Amino acid sequence: MPYKGIVKGNAIIFEEPAPLPEGLKVAVTLEPEGQLEGMELTSEEIKVRQAVVASMKEFGKRLAGRNVNLGDLILEAREELEHRA
Repeated sequence: MPYKGIVKGNAIIFEEPAPLPEGLKVAVTLEPEGQLEGMELTSEEIKVRQAVVASMKEFGKRLAGRNVNLGDLILEAREELEHRA
């Protein structure tokens, strides 16, 4: 029986309650309903997204193995932005 839903993070939120037992293994078939049409990216948009991903990876490397406070991260990012300006 098909169920319709929306992807949120790594989960699928069904439009209507689905009587599926917890832990059930399922196979998902993707059938976008028009929302992806016309969303081709330009080469410039692709470059921007690749730069963002690279920046996120670099940030992740800087945090690896650190026990970091969120407030400290915000202050560190603010200082970095001020140095760039």
